[in-house]
Amino acid sequence: MSVGLLLVTHETIGAELVAVTETICKQVMPPINLVSVPADLKPGALGKYADTIRAAMLELDQDAGVLVLTDIFGATPDNLARHFSQECNARVVSGINLPMLLRVLNYAHQSLEELCQTALNGGRNGVKQDLG
Repeated sequence: MSVGLLLVTHETIGAELVAVTETICKQVMPPINLVSVPADLKPGALGKYADTIRAAMLELDQDAGVLVLTDIFGATPDNLARHFSQECNARVVSGINLPMLLRVLNYAHQSLEELCQTALNGGRNGVKQDLG
């Protein structure tokens, strides 16, 4: 079994990253599940998104765990994912960017712990400053 992959982001950030990734990668990609949380989420709707995230994490865990990528550490998508991560055998990495997602997809065969580290390294190494 392989690690499940879930993107939990504000609005369409996750969907847009996946669309660009599909254009760049000319290979068959592993399935990616998405949960899009409104940026102006009202407190009354929080439970609906919490339930959706929890259900997606439980469904994706086929004994290998779930890697959840979120956009902003400490924001609602990230907080909801982290809330359910232990219950669902998941690791959450925040600050998703295109290099992170590409790296994760290129090493999708790794274990959950390895893939978590790969995501962190891919995200960090994809951010550079022009020193010229």
